[in-house]
Amino acid sequence: MARDLASSLQTKLAARAVFAADLIELHLATPLYFTSTNIDIDYDSATAPDSGTNTYLAQGQFLNFGNITESSDIRVGQLDMTFTAVDTTTVALLINNEYMNKRVVIYRAVLASDYSFTSDDVFTVFDGTIMGYSIQETTETATVTITVASQFADFERTNGRKTNPASQQVHFPSDKGMDFSAQIVKDLKWGRS
Repeated sequence: MARDLASSLQTKLAARAVFAADLIELHLATPLYFTSTNIDIDYDSATAPDSGTNTYLAQGQFLNFGNITESSDIRVGQLDMTFTAVDTTTVALLINNEYMNKRVVIYRAVLASDYSFTSDDVFTVFDGTIMGYSIQETTETATVTITVASQFADFERTNGRKTNPASQQVHFPSDKGMDFSAQIVKDLKWGRS
């Protein structure tokens, strides 16, 4: 399906050989920009938290992301992005909980043989938020897998206050009224028969 792709891009995608690069934006407290190519790529995206042109780094930290599939069914699109955990920068961000519900945008740029491209040669592949992560370690290496879901991940969530200390102390910082709510809630019959 062509969608809103420029006709020049549609022509490039129909060619026998397509040279493409993935551009990944992680909208963390300190935004991270990665590319799947072997050289750094400069691009000014409309979604980047930093205004202006950003450099998407060609490095060994980003490894790959899972398959992205489309469906006419209403469902939550989800994929896993894999990073090396040898560089402790990403692991530190995850452990410090600076990742939950942060935006992730994946673009695909169709490049010429000299790595040049125009803004018409770039399209959005995925736009979602970080839902969780896992770390796998072996004796030789370690990897971090970040689970990213589409905007419909929280579609059925009911917004509002919760009966826990953190939710209570947002509005009343010194109140300790919900400190034992997890133990009491087992006995409440509200909304249950």
